[in-house]
Amino acid sequence: MTHISTLPVVIVGAGPVGLSLALALARRGVRVEVFEALPELSTEARASTFHPRTLEMLAEWEVLRALLKHGHIVDRLQFWERENRQLVAELRYSVIADDTPYPFRLQCPQSTLTCLLKQRLEAHPCVRIHMGHTFVSYREDDDHIEATFARRDGSACRVKGAFLCGADGSKSTVRRALGMTFEGMTYEDRFLLVASDVNLDALFPNFASVCYIFDPHEWVIVLHLPDITRVVFRLRDDEADHIAQDEAAVRQRMRRFIGADLDYTIYGVSIYKVHQRIAESFRRGRALLLGDAAHINNPMGGMGMNSGIHDAYTLVEPLLTALHVGDTAALDAWAHARRTFALQDIQSYTDKNYRDMSASEMTYRQTRNNHLRAIASDRAKMRRFLLKASMLEDRL
Repeated sequence: MTHISTLPVVIVGAGPVGLSLALALARRGVRVEVFEALPELSTEARASTFHPRTLEMLAEWEVLRALLKHGHIVDRLQFWERENRQLVAELRYSVIADDTPYPFRLQCPQSTLTCLLKQRLEAHPCVRIHMGHTFVSYREDDDHIEATFARRDGSACRVKGAFLCGADGSKSTVRRALGMTFEGMTYEDRFLLVASDVNLDALFPNFASVCYIFDPHEWVIVLHLPDITRVVFRLRDDEADHIAQDEAAVRQRMRRFIGADLDYTIYGVSIYKVHQRIAESFRRGRALLLGDAAHINNPMGGMGMNSGIHDAYTLVEPLLTALHVGDTAALDAWAHARRTFALQDIQSYTDKNYRDMSASEMTYRQTRNNHLRAIASDRAKMRRFLLKASMLEDRL
């Protein structure tokens, strides 16, 4: 029996995942209500990597052109040994030019994307965005859900919807309301992120926009964005957070890494821990989880935000089937497929990246470097590596 729902899809979370889902649904004529606890979009320095497969999706949603104006195109990746400043391998995205219209990685703060998405959504007749609304609870009937939100003035807001989509991050209140476990582990290491305008070109000849710098004690990742350079350091176990974030200590650490005194401005310093966790299921009845609410992983390789946007992209067709026909079997298939991919592909891939960066055993390090050199010297191997790193597994 055909069943066409006239109720909106309720999305909790106005980050890149929730807003991507909202735009993708609205473009198909689906009414959407987005609720965000913060009064304004987050401007925190979070994810900044957009892989080619994600760029394809953003192009389909007609937001890529605007994003490219604010981002930094990365045409190659480099791997270095810190101790002797030896370039281990350079991988060029040009080898996948026949596989995608976007043979590059884009570095751009996720807050730029969310601003662009929100602007598009606010002008769309199918969408309403409610800032400053914190998810409290929901109940489910046979053909709808009713969610309750707390406004900042303390009053309550209740809304009926066809489905509830939790895209409210790693501390998801929707996931807790569903009673879902979020099992996994937390890495022992902490990472120090320094955002500055430091220019490293003179000290590292032919330095790429994205560099992974191996060191058994303090590995480093360098990411160039349009206006800033992000440098990520692994912290030692005995370093206190407040001491490591002190500006004098940060500049001393940067000097040890750079090997010289440079004049630069520090725009921000933060410390974060890394987790690998996954919800026991991505669907329960009319409630669905996606993005960090469903799975989080080591950020090495930039898979977190990207895989969340892919969750949103792949959820559209199953939701349309459920909304227009009343058949929810495709939602079960989506939940199973996305959870399997997050567990078997994303988490294993990012964990391998972490182990490569932090390796201290000499034989492992030599094997790793030889493997990377072999990839860099063989076009077919380089293509295969970059298709995987670009989340273009379907092109393999």
